[in-house]
Amino acid sequence: MLASCSAGSVAPVTISQAIAGVQVDLTKAGVVSVSGVQDWTADQASRFDANVRALQCAQHTSDPVVAMIAGPVTMSLTGTFSQSGSFSVSAASALPVFGLQADASRSKGQALNVPVQFVPLSALPDAEMGRQVGYAEALLSQNDGVRHDEGARILFDRDALTAHVRLLVSGYDGSSCSDDVRPFVGARHAS
Repeated sequence: MLASCSAGSVAPVTISQAIAGVQVDLTKAGVVSVSGVQDWTADQASRFDANVRALQCAQHTSDPVVAMIAGPVTMSLTGTFSQSGSFSVSAASALPVFGLQADASRSKGQALNVPVQFVPLSALPDAEMGRQVGYAEALLSQNDGVRHDEGARILFDRDALTAHVRLLVSGYDGSSCSDDVRPFVGARHAS
């Protein structure tokens, strides 16, 4: 009988389900990585370009402000379920008296920490380089070939992204903008 009091409890969410949910949300948001631009596939470059064009059109400028994930994404999951109850029977004259008391509490929480930095498109290569330097800090503090290789790779990434961004900034004229383009979603097609 007490078990029926806890019916309807929230089904547990596994860590892998929570992480998969975050990945799906980021994909739906149209998040495009700016790391390793020299290794982008044609599809990655096309999605980045579409996102930039949507931002340019939405902000009516060749150098729009863009949001970038500026550090590691962290997630914390919490969940508790507690249940207590009591059952008593007493006789206070000829009729027995039944008493039932039950308490149940449920809580579920999920927090996602996404550090976001807002920068002009033209400053995106330097901001991305700063993020990469932060990740490679331990390697860059050494004085050996690994440090020099990693530093050269980061500079090469920045230079490649700078060249790509300059093409997008110089190619904007506003005439190709339409109301069907949304930042970080792309073109919306009527079905």
